[in-house]
Amino acid sequence: MICRKTRALVIPAVVVLWAALGLALVPFASAETRSAQDMAKECRVALDVAQGHAEKSFENTLFLGECIGYMQGAGDVSLAVADNVKWFKVCVPDSTSTMTLIQKFIAFVDKNPKYTLASTAFQLMLIQEFPCSK
Repeated sequence: MICRKTRALVIPAVVVLWAALGLALVPFASAETRSAQDMAKECRVALDVAQGHAEKSFENTLFLGECIGYMQGAGDVSLAVADNVKWFKVCVPDSTSTMTLIQKFIAFVDKNPKYTLASTAFQLMLIQEFPCSK
């Protein structure tokens, strides 16, 4: 039999143990950075799959989805920034396809290996490829 005094100590200890265990199992939040080279490599595969030059394997299909999703997301963010920040101006025509953005991104990364982050390379590619007319 557990006396009241011992029981009073056991319950808070169990609660603390469960809380500590719960915190230990929660993944730490961190920003994921993508290298421009890795993204360009995946996007090369994506283009090959989209054009029918590569097998539609599970891995290649993941590369296709990741590349298209990244390019569309980065493009959406860039246009929102361009609308709200004076120093960042790009004018991407509505008719520009995601595949065109992917091709231009790959070409930019190949020509500019000093830009190591995919996000930086994408922004600079937009500035270079789609400047606004004055």
